[in-house]
Amino acid sequence: MKELLERVMAGLTLEPREAEVLFEAVADGRLEPVLLSAFLVAMRMRGERAEELSVLAKVMIGRARTIAPRRRPLLDIVGTGGDGLSTLNISTLSALIVAGAGVAVAKHGNRAVSSSSGSADVLLALGLRIDAPPGIMARAIDEVGFGFLFAPLYHPAMAHAAPVRQQLGIRTLFNYLGPLINPADPEYLLVGTPTQQGARIMAQALRLLGKRAMVIHGLEGLDEVSPQGETLVLEVTPKGITERILLPEDFGLDPLPIESIKARAPGEAFERARRILRGESDPGLQAVLMEGALGLYLVGKTTELPEGVRILREVVASGKAWEVLQRAKEMVG
Repeated sequence: MKELLERVMAGLTLEPREAEVLFEAVADGRLEPVLLSAFLVAMRMRGERAEELSVLAKVMIGRARTIAPRRRPLLDIVGTGGDGLSTLNISTLSALIVAGAGVAVAKHGNRAVSSSSGSADVLLALGLRIDAPPGIMARAIDEVGFGFLFAPLYHPAMAHAAPVRQQLGIRTLFNYLGPLINPADPEYLLVGTPTQQGARIMAQALRLLGKRAMVIHGLEGLDEVSPQGETLVLEVTPKGITERILLPEDFGLDPLPIESIKARAPGEAFERARRILRGESDPGLQAVLMEGALGLYLVGKTTELPEGVRILREVVASGKAWEVLQRAKEMVG
């Protein structure tokens, strides 16, 4: 292991087999905490590499509790967190609304890191049980079109790294991992990251894993689409990665300030989430519609972003988004 550490410290990328040996030791709890800490800090200082991230994802999925919903294709809309801007949980609200438009969503998530409400937090506040057995969540995806997969329930191997990550208190390679290890193995992923560098690492890792995806970064530092200005979009296909900048006008919308998606406290974030899903007036709806429209475009349900916004606005106004949540709550208990 020390030889591998020397390679990382020298600025080299680990070969796939070397990375596999390292990450298997992490996943099995065989790597001493001091060495794990050294590796994580060295990789951060050298720069995280998509090649190593993709190997880490494969190792963790190999040890995960997976589910196999029959309904396909599946989409996940997920942010990595880390923008520190205390925003609404746009990705979770978008996922519920997209499900209301008939696209099956397997939402993989955890509790809050930097937002006012992580996906697990907001769904709990809305009354959804997050720790239902995997079989029940698979059934919810099949029958309702939405299921929430609470990361700690499906990835026990992650627990071995948790104490070191907590003590370090800095961003590490593990911060990129969540979107790559969805236990339902969705064909499509819409992933938000808080930095341009992180977006490019994520897109490269998704390509190595053979995923069809979009990685987005609001250039104000958001791990969501920006309702105010430019959003970097990296589209991952079998042909490669294409990059473009989108503005609210590309969705047929006028810009709104970033303050429209900020929440001062979790309670405010939860109440606004409820209002948005119930079709009540809230300025945060615009960003939710924009992100959801990207999801519809990604899976091929629409070819134009304004069309996606129109479809999802009707979903919200008709009560279908709220109905998805209520049906999911009834099914999972």
